[in-house]
Formats: sequence, C-alpha cells, structure tokens
Amino acid sequence: MAKFELMHVQRPLLSFGPKASVRHKTCPVSVCKEIRLGAHLLSDFSAESSTMTIDGSLSSVWLKDLQKPWGQPVFSQESGSRKSSTFFQFCDHLVSIPGSVSQIIGASYLLRATSWELYGSAPMARMNTLVYATLFGDSSSSSDAELAYLKLIQHLALYKGYKDAFAALKIAEEKFLTVSKSKILLLKLQLLHEHALHRGNLKLAQRMCNELGGLASTTMGVDMELKVEASLREARTLLAAKQYSQAANVAHSLFCTCHKFNLQIEKASVLLLLAEIHKKSGNAVLGLPYALASISFCQSFNLDLLKASATLTLAELWLGLGSNHAKRALDLLHGAFPMILGHGGLELRARAYIFEANCYLSDPSFSVSTDSDTVLDSLRQASDELQALEYHELAAEAFYLMAMVYDKLGRLEEREEAATLFKKHITALENPQDEEPNMA
Repeated sequence: MAKFELMHVQRPLLSFGPKASVRHKTCPVSVCKEIRLGAHLLSDFSAESSTMTIDGSLSSVWLKDLQKPWGQPVFSQESGSRKSSTFFQFCDHLVSIPGSVSQIIGASYLLRATSWELYGSAPMARMNTLVYATLFGDSSSSSDAELAYLKLIQHLALYKGYKDAFAALKIAEEKFLTVSKSKILLLKLQLLHEHALHRGNLKLAQRMCNELGGLASTTMGVDMELKVEASLREARTLLAAKQYSQAANVAHSLFCTCHKFNLQIEKASVLLLLAEIHKKSGNAVLGLPYALASISFCQSFNLDLLKASATLTLAELWLGLGSNHAKRALDLLHGAFPMILGHGGLELRARAYIFEANCYLSDPSFSVSTDSDTVLDSLRQASDELQALEYHELAAEAFYLMAMVYDKLGRLEEREEAATLFKKHITALENPQDEEPNMA
C-alpha cells in the first residue's frame, strides 16, 4: 500500500460528468502512515512467539542483543530518539523473527529511503538507507543489499563528489559481481556520464548514452524506467553539445512517452529539462511555461527538491528577460534557498550561489564597492562546491565573475589569481581527457 501511495495518482472512485474533480497528487502522510502500520503489525510476533514455529535461529545480528528484560534499551542512551519508535520498542522483546519477515522489515526502510529521495530530503533518505545496511544487511536479499549500496553511492556522488563515489563503486562491483541482473553496471554508466558532462568530454558522454540505450532495449523486454533514463541523458548530452533543436525533439518525444504510460513523476523532470533547453538556447520566454508546469507537477507530487530546482530555473529565465527582472529573480531564488542549501547536492548549491551573484551584479541599484562581500562569499562557496565535481563550465563562470568584482574593487592581485583559475577551467573544458580516471 505504501508503494502504491508513493507512485500512483489518486483518483475518485466515482465520476459524475466532466466537472468531477481528479486529485492529481500523491501524499507523503499516506505513505508514512502505511509504513508505520506495517511496523505495528510486526508487533504481533511478540504475542505469538510462544506458539510460532520459527524457521531457524535468530535472523539478524541485531537480534542477538534481545536477551534483555523488557524496558531495557537495546541501544545506548545517545540514541534515545530510537526508543520512541514502536518498532524499536518491539525489538526489546525476546522474540525470534523468521528470516522472511526480517527481510520485509528491512525492505520497509529502503522504501522509506526511496520516498524521502522523491520528496527531497537527502538526510532522511541517507539515514534510512544506513539503518537498513547496519541492522538488516546480514539477513537481506542480495538485490536489496545491492540497492542499499547503490543509494549510498549515489548520495556520495551528489554530496561528496566523484572520487569517493568511484571508490565505493569499486567495492560494490567486487561484492555484487555474481548477482544476476545487477544494477551496478547501470549506476556505473550513470556516474561516468555525469562526470563526462561536467568535464566537457562529450564523446565519452555520448558513448555512455549509447550503452544505456542498449540496456534499455534488451531482448527480455523494455524497462520503461531505464528507457526514460536513457532518453533524459541523451537530451542532456545534446544540450551540452549546444544542439538545442535535437535536444528539444528528444525531450518532447520523451514527454509523450511519459504521458502515454502514465509516468507522472517523470513528467516533472522532462518539463524542467525543456525549460533548461530553452534557457540555454536564449529563448527565455518559451522556457517560462515549461518551468511553471514543472513546478505545478512538483507541488502535486510533493517533490520538494525538484521543485526548488525548477524554481531556480524559473528565476534564471526571469533574469534572462533583462536586468529589470533581477529583483524578482532574486526573490524567487531566496524562496527556494532553504531547500537548496539544506538538501541540494553540490551542483544545485553551486548553481544557486552563482545565480545569486549574477542577480546582484545585474541589479542597477546594487553597488559592488559598498557590498562586495555579498557577491564574493557566494562565488567562493560555489567554487568550493564545484572542485569535487570537476564541473569546469560552472567553475569558469564563478571565477570569471570573481575576477570582474576584484577588477571593480581595484584588487589586481586577486583579480589575476581568479583570471588564472578561469583560464585553467576553460582550457580543461576545451581539451577534455580522452579517458575517465580509474574507471574508463
């Protein structure tokens, strides 16, 4: 039921004519309620344990500590918040749970992690994945354990950079090499594609797209989720190559596919991509409806982080209409800042910082000489975020703006340092390495 509430549009059971309302949304409260009800049902094992036939010994390492009287906490005092959970109170009982049930309990944490990923809370997604890996790793199925590893590696790539993510991926490859239908290869291609785009290596990015396209068109049947992923990345590769019309065609075709197969959540991402294509092609007016439509979908499905990203794109489009819209764009950005800075990855945060600096510099009423730290602090934050990603294009923009500000302030030594770093990133962008380090 929780999976259904998470992924499906809620519609009325009865319809009376064309004016009947259609609730086009999902509800986080319903998802959390269903998962909590599952935890309550598991407490029945404590009452029935005396008459149940147990399939073997205790199912997981954490159950070895259950030889304690009722009321004594399994966890230390530092983790007092855990004791308030119905599930962990249940764990205080001396009860042996069948392995199949233990797997269901663990899977509920993976489902919580997935729901928080969609709703936009990276800390909650990471916490639930770590709970699963720590408490249920030894009793889990190989596919669930692999999924937990994948989630943690994706988190590393978004919030720590590619170096840590590739190191963790190497460990996961060795651990799950023999798993049938392994998703490790899929994640590897996704990370290589992202890294190649950030470094400006479009040939390698296109190669990764072709590999993903091959995985999506297997003889065993087409995986729609994988097909959408491959098409999204193809459009983004064309966008990076400045082939705007081709990228727009791929995105439009993908949106029709999502509509045909009722992939409502994916529609929000495709609409945002179309807005990005029009923004980078210089057609801000055409991009505005797509950004607004994406925000509308995000509100319906409670996709908070994606909504913040769409709001940033909307603000960028407004600024693209002229400097007289700088204050409106800045207001939109600051409205999304709590979500972006609290839950966004390195790239999203860096984009927000650079755009904030652009808004101030575009505002005719803003004086660099009297309030330069406001701009420079944002640009320094952005440059720090982008180092781990090797995102040369954005890093070059940050150092270019930094050099402009230092020039207006007459700080020539710092201006030359920023200009040198700008040139370094431009050179790296125009002359990408032929191979991805450690992974090609």
